[in-house]
Parts: sequence; C-alpha cells; structure tokens
Amino acid sequence: MYRHYRLVNKRRFFFFLAFIFMVLFLVSMIISAGAVSEEAQSYKTIRVQKGDTLWKIASLHCTGDIRENIYKIRQINQIPQGIIYEGQVLLLP
Repeated sequence: MYRHYRLVNKRRFFFFLAFIFMVLFLVSMIISAGAVSEEAQSYKTIRVQKGDTLWKIASLHCTGDIRENIYKIRQINQIPQGIIYEGQVLLLP
C-alpha cells in the first residue's frame, strides 16, 4: 500500500528547496540581529533604597512613558511580580 512518487520536474523541485533554505536563512538572520541589538543597549545601574518603588525609580531615572519604562525594568531585571527589595541592584534602560 505504499505510493511511489516520481519527480516530474526536478528543476522546479530544486528551486523550491533553494527558496525554503533562503527563507529559513533570512528568518535566522533576522532573529539573530534582534538578539544582538538587544544586547548592545547600555544600562544604568542603581541600588534600591528604602521606600523606593518601581514607579518612583522610573519617573526619576528614565524618560518617556513611565508605564513602559516600568515594564522594561521588570523585563531586564526579571521581576515578574514587580516586587523590589531594599539593597537590590537594578539595571535601568
């Protein structure tokens, strides 16, 4: 019950394979370029003081939308719940 397929147009098949490999190559280049640009960003380091909040830190040390900056701070420092502690070192964008 096996079907045997015969390649009718070899040239079209090889063009198709080349196209698939080019697409995969371009996707991998785009992904790796995004990872490099993310690493190239410079960060400012601060130590959390007593009474500091993410909102206060973002408003004092960052420019632009405070909520967006808080999101970035949480992502960079891997703070899923948004809880920070006195003495903790944070990287700021």
